[in-house]
Amino acid sequence: MIMKRIEEIEHKVKFIDLKYCDLWGRMRHVTLPIGRLKDVVENGVGFDSSSVAGFGKVESGDMVLKPDLNSAFVEPFMSEPTVSCFANIYEPTKGERYEHDPRFILEKAASAVKKETGCDEIMVLTEFEFYLFNSAEFWTDESSAVYRVESEELRHDDQSGVALFKGSAYHVAPPFDRSGEFRSELARLMVECGIPVKYHHHEGGRFSQVEVEPGFLPALKAGDGVMLTKYLVRNLAFKKGKSATFMPKPIYNEPGSGMHFHLFLEKRNASIFGDKKAETGLSRLALYWIGGILEHVPSLCALTNPSTNSYRRLVPGYEAPTEAFFSVANRTAAIRIPGYIRDVSKMAIEFRIPDATANPYLALAAILLAGLDGIKKRIEPCLPQRGRGGNKDMRSRAHPVPVSLSAAIGELQRDHDYLTVEGIFTEETIKKWRELKMLELEAIARRPHPWEFNLYYGC
Repeated sequence: MIMKRIEEIEHKVKFIDLKYCDLWGRMRHVTLPIGRLKDVVENGVGFDSSSVAGFGKVESGDMVLKPDLNSAFVEPFMSEPTVSCFANIYEPTKGERYEHDPRFILEKAASAVKKETGCDEIMVLTEFEFYLFNSAEFWTDESSAVYRVESEELRHDDQSGVALFKGSAYHVAPPFDRSGEFRSELARLMVECGIPVKYHHHEGGRFSQVEVEPGFLPALKAGDGVMLTKYLVRNLAFKKGKSATFMPKPIYNEPGSGMHFHLFLEKRNASIFGDKKAETGLSRLALYWIGGILEHVPSLCALTNPSTNSYRRLVPGYEAPTEAFFSVANRTAAIRIPGYIRDVSKMAIEFRIPDATANPYLALAAILLAGLDGIKKRIEPCLPQRGRGGNKDMRSRAHPVPVSLSAAIGELQRDHDYLTVEGIFTEETIKKWRELKMLELEAIARRPHPWEFNLYYGC
């Protein structure tokens, strides 16, 4: 059907753009004349995977991209008429899917969950939080380390009075909110590219921290949706002379940006996470799912929060979780059961730890496999906790979230059997991921931090 539709508009479309994701989670692409579409669908297009982070070696780098036309959309940022879609990666010799392709890993994880639980689909809603700056400058060399960001919401000569909202800029209205038109244009682009949008608004951070929330999508489409939304945000910002960042904590003493995942298992168009007879409204299956995620939080963080900057967000005093517990309507919990859900057929859980430095396919796959492990082993979570995370009492009742990327990587090395079940993640993929992250840790550890000059320059 998709192929027929593209053939119908082939005289209008000039190019087909294939998008894929490296192990880090960064988008790559290759563009071909539309006349090559039939050949590419049948045979794919070769590329050098040794030049892509985390993939092949020089001596065995040849791989093949094949378009997934079910993900096709009209490319909004190219002047020549172009259809874009995501591509699957194949090994050319065997004609099999490439084991390190993040999209393939998520497909396998979703299939495993469906097989074990009998659900029809895993539904995912991803919250997107990011900062929108007027400009961003940063550089590091042998004798300097500098970053500077500027926002029209925080100018010294600003007469709008936005400083009144120092406590929280959540849902502020114009003229304080300066990014509303940007968000509306972004939402329009998302819908045109196949991503439903619930709403958008100003988030709690000044400097134009914003949120766009889409609707629920099947797991693989949700992973594609993360890649595509980040692509749309960055390109729209670039087009308008602005700079957008999904860094978890770009501004000291302001709220961080997370990427919360809302999930439920669906069967016959209803959530099987709900039970109207249960006090919490959660089915036994949902409780086991929660138990599995909470059990594996320390190692999960290596995939859901895989940057050093991630752990500047996961600190007490904000809404970001610092302990692995679940609760109803509590935004400091690692897993929140939304308090506004009244229909158990729509019951979902919200996993609030992740951020957008994650590779969305790997992060989602890992979350699904942790939940699946909880179901298989019937892991009981503790009772829903009351109270704010980050205080001494809560720390005594729930195990802590890792405080650094180094700690999370260590936990992944210790605890990853739930990921390698049925070869969904291979040991080699886990090893490649750890190696990439250790390089990041080493690069940062070797460089002086600007604040160290404040502390030690005059020692």
